Amino acid sequence: MFEYAYSWSPSSDLSLDDFLQKYKPTMVIDDGQKPWIWVRRLEHEPLDTEVPGDENSSGPTIERAQKLLKDYSEKITNIQKDNSIPVRANKKKGLRSKKEVREEVMVEVANEFKRISEESKLTCGKWLFFLPAEHIDEAFARLSRELVTGALSKTPAFCAKVATTPSDVGLNHRYLICLYLPDLYDKASVTEVLRVACWSTGIRPNSAKTDLYTLIGLDSKHPSGIKSTTLTKAYWDEANAKPSAGESKSTAASDKAQKKTAKRQRKEDDEDGVFEDVKEAVFDEGSDEQEELGTMTSLIAAKNLPFIAPKKAKARPENDSATEGESDDLPLAKPATSAPKGPLKPVADADSSSDDEIKKPKKIRRF
Repeated sequence: MFEYAYSWSPSSDLSLDDFLQKYKPTMVIDDGQKPWIWVRRLEHEPLDTEVPGDENSSGPTIERAQKLLKDYSEKITNIQKDNSIPVRANKKKGLRSKKEVREEVMVEVANEFKRISEESKLTCGKWLFFLPAEHIDEAFARLSRELVTGALSKTPAFCAKVATTPSDVGLNHRYLICLYLPDLYDKASVTEVLRVACWSTGIRPNSAKTDLYTLIGLDSKHPSGIKSTTLTKAYWDEANAKPSAGESKSTAASDKAQKKTAKRQRKEDDEDGVFEDVKEAVFDEGSDEQEELGTMTSLIAAKNLPFIAPKKAKARPENDSATEGESDDLPLAKPATSAPKGPLKPVADADSSSDDEIKKPKKIRRF
């Protein structure tokens, strides 16, 4: 690999702190030559950094996966055109809907991609984090330090990168951080990295993606509709599980009590500043590597760690929930009807009078 100035490894001349101070994602403009800033814990390259034609290139495997994607894309297209498959399922006739048949094919192709990856040992992938400009510099610096010398250094995670600033950056642009691990199909290691990343850095990913998907051009805008990222509820359930086996007995006994007090406890935690609500949204990716530069999932504050974002955030995700999408610290922007901040003042009206006027007896003039 050629010498790339925006990449750090343990053998670099600069210290990690100096490197992070010198190259901040908001300060480096991508002119087509520097799309990423890299921090490597190990001298190991992710799959999606391969250059076509290299001796160790995975070209044959990529070609095989591309052909598989093409074949299944055609199969999905044929399902849409097949008039014998109804739009709505008919249980009486035993007919499945187009959606059900299509989803079955998508599960099948995902399993095929997994098989190809495991057979060829090309299982590298990454967790994807999306953050706004006001948080990206600090978030990437924190993640990098944890990766090199902190809690993440004890996990399989080996590399991180962050997108630099596009030359035509928009007002609400979101930056992408990728945290790499060697086997995205190893549920135990993926869950470990997820748990440690959330609790040690205070930021949370919104999805995971294999490098194979990136190399074959499978993204959220692919015409086949095949899912290009992976993040199931099972991962979060395991990541949120108690890490210590010794705590399992007491945890099982207190589960019922915790459910009863969950809402009250969350409120108390928020008041103490220990946790902050998770603001989530679902975002698309773009094409090729830059497809992942969608909008942010959001920040999660880790227990006993300071939260990156100030209390008054400038932007909020698309969530109308009163507990996740709104903040008591922020006034509503131009509400259609808003409650007055101060006490109501009487409005002069011919048919109305104040309470004082009603209760106050009329003066009787004495002659």
